[in-house]
Amino acid sequence: MAAVAAAAGAMMMSAASPSCCCCYCCNVHSLHLRRALNLQATQRSSSWTRRCCRRRFGIIAVENTGGGVRETITFVKPPKMERRRTRGSSRRARSMLISSSEEKILSQQVEPDLQGTNSDEVAILENPNSCALPESVTSTSDQVTLLNPMKLLLPPLPKRLQTSDDDDDAPGRPLLLYVPGMDCTGQGIRTHLTGLSASGYDVRCVCIPTDDRSSWQQLVQRLLPLVRAEVKGVHGSRHLTVFGESFGGCLAIRLALAAPDLVSQLVLLNPATNFAENNALASFCARTGLLAFFPGPLYGLAQDILLPLMVKRNRVSTLGNEDLLSPIDYVPAPCAAWRFSMLNDNSGLSDHDIKSITVPTLLFAAAKDRVLSSLTECARLKSLLPNAKRVILPESGHTFLLEDGVDLVSMLHKNGFTHPYSSPAMSPSTDCAAFQGGPLNLNSSSQSHLPLKKRKDEVPDDVMDELGRILEPWRILTSPLVTGTENLPNPGAVPRRPVLFVGNHTMFGIYDSPILVHELFLRGFRCRGLAHPGHWTLGVGPIFQRYGSVKASKFAAYRLLKEGEDVLLFPGGSREVCKRRGEEYKLMWKPTVDFVRMASRLNAIIVPFGILGADEAYKIIFDGDDMLRSPIGPLLRALYAQLQISTDNIYPLTALPFLNLPSIIPIPSIERIYIHFGKSIDTADYGCKIDNKDECKELYLLVKKRVEDSIDMLKGIQEQDPERSLPARLLAKAERLLPEITPRAPGSK
Repeated sequence: MAAVAAAAGAMMMSAASPSCCCCYCCNVHSLHLRRALNLQATQRSSSWTRRCCRRRFGIIAVENTGGGVRETITFVKPPKMERRRTRGSSRRARSMLISSSEEKILSQQVEPDLQGTNSDEVAILENPNSCALPESVTSTSDQVTLLNPMKLLLPPLPKRLQTSDDDDDAPGRPLLLYVPGMDCTGQGIRTHLTGLSASGYDVRCVCIPTDDRSSWQQLVQRLLPLVRAEVKGVHGSRHLTVFGESFGGCLAIRLALAAPDLVSQLVLLNPATNFAENNALASFCARTGLLAFFPGPLYGLAQDILLPLMVKRNRVSTLGNEDLLSPIDYVPAPCAAWRFSMLNDNSGLSDHDIKSITVPTLLFAAAKDRVLSSLTECARLKSLLPNAKRVILPESGHTFLLEDGVDLVSMLHKNGFTHPYSSPAMSPSTDCAAFQGGPLNLNSSSQSHLPLKKRKDEVPDDVMDELGRILEPWRILTSPLVTGTENLPNPGAVPRRPVLFVGNHTMFGIYDSPILVHELFLRGFRCRGLAHPGHWTLGVGPIFQRYGSVKASKFAAYRLLKEGEDVLLFPGGSREVCKRRGEEYKLMWKPTVDFVRMASRLNAIIVPFGILGADEAYKIIFDGDDMLRSPIGPLLRALYAQLQISTDNIYPLTALPFLNLPSIIPIPSIERIYIHFGKSIDTADYGCKIDNKDECKELYLLVKKRVEDSIDMLKGIQEQDPERSLPARLLAKAERLLPEITPRAPGSK
């Protein structure tokens, strides 16, 4: 009985101690504790466990007072240097007494229940390392290890994978190794464990104690035997996907280099490689080593400042993520200083070394990462890795895995990164598969390194990234709000399908078109716009051409679609660019249905869209009709007739913002840009006969109706948008970047 009480006490310590870094670990430990003790006060125990999880500066001690009357569970503060800071109001030491009735249940039922517990549950009860334990508090683990969060969650496996009740490394369980960021606890992936388990993955998380000062090479040497043991198993080799996030991306690449025979796929999320160039300020601070000497209050303030840079508050809900919103919160100052210094060590990551990685590699780059230049770095890695694909996350920040609505499994499958035992429902369709030859074969090592299918792009990544850097100040001012992205087709579909984006042109055309092109690029589409030949006459045509536009001609769009390109088309053309007063956002399309017939002939997907913002940005003083009625009207008619240009294409004369003075060069006020993509139309499914005028007209009207509906919907969004005005937008951006100073417990570090 004493041994059982000691085991139960140890279990309580693991369940409620702040050394447990993950809420799910605490809850599961509590679940097994209640299963062992068979206490009736389930709700009370669960509530108590949640309170214990939040009191992160204390630990649990189990004390036998003698006489077998009761057990006392008391919060005991660890040494001051070991204690982590806490959020919220100050915490006090508390105690909880097991009542006599509960003690009676304990004495009568603990031993029988433990005897009936299977070996896996006993292993969890006895193994404190089954939960990631931040060493800054307390931990019984002092070594680099691999954690098994799947065993803690005990998710139900699909029947096809239940080949054995006791073997975790059964042949149907492909392995996903998560190499976490700076916290090195593995908890960043916890919200995705259920989906990963349901899709058949067996997950392991790398856990590195906070007092570990190993170099990259030493970490690789310690992890390789553990990884090899997990991959080989008792049933033979398992398919291994290594998933490295930020700091963990550096380690994941080194693991792939050290054991190319083990790694089947490599996934990197905002990798911290080339740290000195991607964050020069942090790299310099890391070289000084001053972070290790930060006093507690200053280090806590630094974490508060860092949090809004890492986490996009408008994309991460605080509910359920209180302990995850700052992963760096689990790292004491000396540990943070050491890990930052490690990022300055590029040994083993030379360009030559990276080029030798041949496994399929998926690079996730957050476009709004404020910590690292993830877009640039992932583009660099893609140029070095012979079998890599970059996927841009257009609205995400550095802590992408914590953001609401993120489905990691779907993103992996959408980009062709599946395991050999994925069911057809889980695997990408034939159109979405990114690998040649279909699904990978677990028993064929050669197929694990099949090349990714890559489309030949006329405009390379670095040029489009250059466009993004040029547009960044304008993006900050106009804050594009993009909706309807769920209606976009899969940009990585194989075989390649041409996509025709059809929408409204706004006044002058230059205010929002570059933003639209770049927003589509961030979502995987390289749009080739049709630019007016006049741009080449004025000498600016090569600029348009550099970023993908072509000179508009009768067959330009047809040739592009035939080659499988994505084409941006404004049926209103220059007439919508040269709007008259009162024609804001009015569609002025020609009655011809040529673009519908062209899309149907080439089996293209039509994506209707609406865009708002530019027409309010210009205040018209004289429009084209006013000029034709003015004394210079006859001169304009003669000039346009000589140039063979319709007088409908006379640009209006606009006023300077706030001054109401005429300006020859149109200068807009700064309005927010709104974009909505309507439901796409697959011409293959629609079945329009190109020789049937009525069917083509019907499809034409359907596309036009969806564009008009998109514009109307955006008008409603615009009217209710609290950030519509420039001052409100800038203030809101500043507020999202300001740190939330959190009160600490008295005396906490």
